[in-house]
Amino acid sequence: MKREFVFPLVVGLILGALVMVFWQFNSRLNNIAAGVTQLEQATGQNSKTVADIVTFINNATGQNGQTPAAGTEETNK
Repeated sequence: MKREFVFPLVVGLILGALVMVFWQFNSRLNNIAAGVTQLEQATGQNSKTVADIVTFINNATGQNGQTPAAGTEETNK
């Protein structure tokens, strides 16, 4: 091979490898971002569900934040 042909070939291979590395990084980053988005949605839904359950229990037991339930340490003092 001629010397004039080897240098552009090596530079082209190095640049191609860098492009592939960054492409893979971008692909993995997009997959992780999609997973984080799904996790945020699930967390928000679960938080709302827990808040609804706590509200239901408070309403069912007559606890609206005024006094603690009977049998707790604050009422046994």
